[in-house]
Amino acid sequence: MPKGVRIACLAAIATICLAIPAFAQISANLTGPASGPVYDGISMSPYYATVGDVANTAVVSGDLGDDSYFNSTWNATITSFSSITSSNTSWGPAGTNKSLYGAVGYLTNRVLSAAPGSTSQVIDTFALWAVFDPSGVEKYQVSNPITSGPLTTAALCSDIYGTPGCTSATAMKGGLLYTAEKGGYTSGGFLNLTVLSPDVRGTICRAEHGCGGQEFIKVPEGGSTIAYLLVAGLCSVAAMLLRSRRVVTRTIA
Repeated sequence: MPKGVRIACLAAIATICLAIPAFAQISANLTGPASGPVYDGISMSPYYATVGDVANTAVVSGDLGDDSYFNSTWNATITSFSSITSSNTSWGPAGTNKSLYGAVGYLTNRVLSAAPGSTSQVIDTFALWAVFDPSGVEKYQVSNPITSGPLTTAALCSDIYGTPGCTSATAMKGGLLYTAEKGGYTSGGFLNLTVLSPDVRGTICRAEHGCGGQEFIKVPEGGSTIAYLLVAGLCSVAAMLLRSRRVVTRTIA
């Protein structure tokens, strides 16, 4: 794509994304499962939530250590991925959060694009939970084994960590967690995503500290989402047309 077109597309997308508030306090209510499967008695992502006054918002869970319940309301702070710091999300104190939230963004998009109810959504969801707490997720898997069916716990651990069975929580080559964390993804690369962090008396609650709710990832609702996808789609079409023109020119020559 010519530089001028590329800059115009990026500017348009950036303008739309900047229209999404960097921070906003709001009420949230988890209303039920969307299309995610149930594995080991746990309802997997994605779910439906009412965020502010917007119902049926698709959200993805980013935390296995805290519990959320359907039809329960809590306060939350919404933060755009482009504005994440070490203090404005539940997992912020984890350290290199920009790269870790980049892995979360990558896995969130995998959850949302996977076939509804598939084993892929199970693997992607557990891998997302393992980004910030790999040992905690691995310990849960060891304590709650599934030894038969389309996806055993041993196979799930191998898919996530890249090691045989549930023997290590270290991300190794060949595992989905390694791909997510070592793929060069950063939080700033997922402008379509926002973080929904539990807010207790005006303060963002740290994950696994009795927050009364999990941290969720969601796609901005309403016109911003539609406009983002429309501009991105038009830019893709423009790129294909221009690439096609270059190929024809070379062929004729």
